[in-house]
Amino acid sequence: MWPKLLDHYSMYLSLTRGSLDIHTGRLLVDYMQGLFGDASGISNTTHWYVFTQLRLPRVIMTSLIGALLATAGCTMQGLVRNPLADPGLIGISGGAAAAAAVSMAVMPASAFSFIPPAMASLWVGVWAFFGALAAVLLVLKFSKSPQGVSVAALILAGVAINAFTGTIIGAVSYVASDDALRQISYWTMGSLAGANWNKAIIVSITCVAAFIGLFRMQNALNLLALGEGEAAYMGLDVKRYKKRMLWLVTFCVALATALCGIIGFVGLVVPHICRTLFGVNHRILLPASALVGALLLSAADTLSRSVFSPMEIPIGIVTSAIGAPFFLYLLWQQKGVFSGGQ
Repeated sequence: MWPKLLDHYSMYLSLTRGSLDIHTGRLLVDYMQGLFGDASGISNTTHWYVFTQLRLPRVIMTSLIGALLATAGCTMQGLVRNPLADPGLIGISGGAAAAAAVSMAVMPASAFSFIPPAMASLWVGVWAFFGALAAVLLVLKFSKSPQGVSVAALILAGVAINAFTGTIIGAVSYVASDDALRQISYWTMGSLAGANWNKAIIVSITCVAAFIGLFRMQNALNLLALGEGEAAYMGLDVKRYKKRMLWLVTFCVALATALCGIIGFVGLVVPHICRTLFGVNHRILLPASALVGALLLSAADTLSRSVFSPMEIPIGIVTSAIGAPFFLYLLWQQKGVFSGGQ
């Protein structure tokens, strides 16, 4: 119950706090005046415009992206049976960042006159999305075995692909112009400043499909927690479910990264927190991760807009500043578990 209450309160703060504080009473007065008086007057007020056109789509996007990253991280940790696993482990974020860097510095939308303005605004996001998919395809190619995807090979291939994409980003940054280099740096730190209703609608529609797919993996994740051999003995098609989980995680993280840049620690810390609070049953763990992920990213977005107002801090910096110390604290609490109880 309390995660929902905190989530709603966090969304309320995100809607009302920032470089321009919005008072709900003022909004209600504006709305009533527009309803019973000049219908066009309400749309011309600054507070109403900021609330409906800037804050509301941003809060919707923030909550859904946080839920996507957290549930993807929870699924990834259940798949590899390691609470320290992260979706970026298999090269998703690295592939997206490398492709985005190429699209900004080497093949910008402005270089192609036939690209319509509507597509130009999504140019980097499209590159990032397909870059993430390409990276995972390579990882799966090198981690396949006769028994299906090997978890150990998956992790090693992910490390190699991340190193390779890091090389691409470094090379592109070296030859990039000052403007492109600044754009690459800002994108890799993550930001929700570009949120609008079009992106919010895209995220809302795709999130429904993603959440349905992830939540249908609950029983499979519970069986995989027993071990792949035991899960197969219980009747689970391990090979098929592992592939489905990997592609669902890839889709979720690729979508989030394409729209917002790289946002770290949400997929790593949130499932760990929820596992400590709610246990290891994925029937509870996955929905709890979605709620807490939305809560954490909403709180981080509010801080990014409020701490040094009117300047906005990239949200990836805020999530790292919150997530890293908290994760170290969790590790300190459970150090006996990882050291064999000594």
